[in-house]
Amino acid sequence: MTTKKKIIYTLLCLIVIGMGYVAQYAYRFAQIGAAYNAKAVCSCVYVSGRPLASVVAEDLYAIPYGTNTVDTTQQTATATILGIITKTAVYRPKLGCTLVNELTIEELRQQPSVTVSTDAALMADSVLPAAQQTALNKTFDWAFSEPDAQHPIQTRAVVVLHKGKVVAERYAKGISPTTALTGWSMTKSVTNAMIGLLVKDGKLNVNQPAPITEWNNDDRKKITLDHLLRMSSGLKFEENYSTISDATKMLFSVAAAGRYAIHSPSEVPPATKWYYSSGTTNILQEIARRQFKSHAAYLNFPHERLFKKLGMSTAHLEPDPSGTYVGSSFLFASARDWAKFGQLYAQDGLWKGERLLPEGWVNYSSRETPHSEGRYAAQFWTYVRQAGLPADSFTMNGFEGQFVLIVPSKQLVVVRLGCTPQEKYFDEVKFFKEIAALF
Repeated sequence: MTTKKKIIYTLLCLIVIGMGYVAQYAYRFAQIGAAYNAKAVCSCVYVSGRPLASVVAEDLYAIPYGTNTVDTTQQTATATILGIITKTAVYRPKLGCTLVNELTIEELRQQPSVTVSTDAALMADSVLPAAQQTALNKTFDWAFSEPDAQHPIQTRAVVVLHKGKVVAERYAKGISPTTALTGWSMTKSVTNAMIGLLVKDGKLNVNQPAPITEWNNDDRKKITLDHLLRMSSGLKFEENYSTISDATKMLFSVAAAGRYAIHSPSEVPPATKWYYSSGTTNILQEIARRQFKSHAAYLNFPHERLFKKLGMSTAHLEPDPSGTYVGSSFLFASARDWAKFGQLYAQDGLWKGERLLPEGWVNYSSRETPHSEGRYAAQFWTYVRQAGLPADSFTMNGFEGQFVLIVPSKQLVVVRLGCTPQEKYFDEVKFFKEIAALF
């Protein structure tokens, strides 16, 4: 074979290998896309109670090349991409929806159920002075406006609490005060509360090394619960939702999100770098689960100790296939129920005279984390302080523009839920500042 032929042969081999790699990557990415769509459809239809057509039109913009069906008898949702890749999610009462990954539907149905009953807690309303109400309505009008059809905002619900009372709320068409809506990463703040409850029970200590046996024989044994809560563990984890990353594999490809994240290698020493990581939150959920003698006790824990106390009757904290809550991302609740959770933190972890969270826990959770440039605390955000909001303000944030503002000094809680594909088109700081200025 001549040199020229060798070069051509080599190039052809490289092209074939490259095409094979691209095809394999595209197939794996399509699997994640199908899983994303199946999970979204399942939760939005069975938990939120929304029509399938609405979900397809508004929520599946990221993965549009597919078909989506629901089986109301089996309470499943199935997504198919390009006619060849199919993923299914199944609904279970109070547990919401779970992807069928590694376990069958039958195996998922055999897992323990949530047995705690939660009644809706009535929230008192309060009437604002006319001028204050007029100003608030103007801000609401802006929040629900759609000035650019190419960049939809899709605000779905807004609730304002002042001194624990609803002073204003508004909902989009098809959404009501009892519609459970996704919080995405606002779920991380609920994981914070679960850890706080376990600290109160004496089962965990934030300043001690994380109780993870898999880390006992390497440098990760130096990682504390505080490091995990503050996203300062030093673990290597890729938080990227536009590609096949640690985050997308963890949420949509594996059976056990927390156990997947636990295997993340150490990148830098703890407390030397802040990096936003959903993996660390799911590690916290895996730690929480290991504190219980039974799976059923763990599943009932947030319902018994948190949702029932607050009257969050619409709350659905959804587990992964292994049965561990996806504490980074998968909690659905109505805007009023999200407001109740925010109110718990606005009043220092007290609820109806009972201390739910440990004394000092809210102060700890809202204290800025080193290396985060004043942006983050412990599963809560603090950047709004830099924008001129009160120095004790902090927020819960989620993908597509989910927000809860908490201002203890004003006894103010503001909830905004929606589906904003490009979050920059909803200015939450402007929204919060206009409302906070009225109280």
